[in-house]
Amino acid sequence: MGERVALLHGLGRQPRSMRRLAHGLEQAGFEPLPIGYPSRTHSIAELIDHLRPRLAALGTGRVHFVGHSLGGILLRALLAEPVPFTIGRFVMVAPPNRGAYVVTRLGRYPLLHRFFGRPAVELFRDAPWLAGWPVPACEIGIIAGSRGFHPLAPVSWANALLNPHAHDGTVELDSTHLAGMRDHIVIAANHTYICDHPDTLRLTLAFLTSGSFADRLA
Repeated sequence: MGERVALLHGLGRQPRSMRRLAHGLEQAGFEPLPIGYPSRTHSIAELIDHLRPRLAALGTGRVHFVGHSLGGILLRALLAEPVPFTIGRFVMVAPPNRGAYVVTRLGRYPLLHRFFGRPAVELFRDAPWLAGWPVPACEIGIIAGSRGFHPLAPVSWANALLNPHAHDGTVELDSTHLAGMRDHIVIAANHTYICDHPDTLRLTLAFLTSGSFADRLA
């Protein structure tokens, strides 16, 4: 097998939500390592504590990372800490680096807590803790989506009614940006299903290989 790539899913999802990415990475010669975690039932601080030994178990050598949504935010913190391995490149897929407007609007309603889980209410737009969240010292590429509505994604219905900003159905495009990122690109995909989009695989492979999205259609 080739270089290892750890994959961390988003809020309310499972490792299987990254299966197309994992399969494509394997076909390209990488060794995918999907990591699961109980995303809905713990706070963000508790999830970091839960995942810290999981990452430590990756051992030594070089490891790349791909994180979808909340998975990318958790990796931001974890990869800024001392780790036993060498951090390769890091692809963040639709990350709420500045939170999400829909949480700001609906966070006070109990339904948000029950439907999306504990971490959702912490990810309000421009949350101070997010502004001070660490950024790993590695090459970071960010893939954002621009498809604001998908009939099978419940939160996109709320965003369609409440959100005046350009978004992917969950997260605003400007919220995906991060100081120090190496590259950023937008594709026509919805937040919930962006990991299944063929361009996400092409972009991820391009960045892990070259540190750039420039050759995504090559």
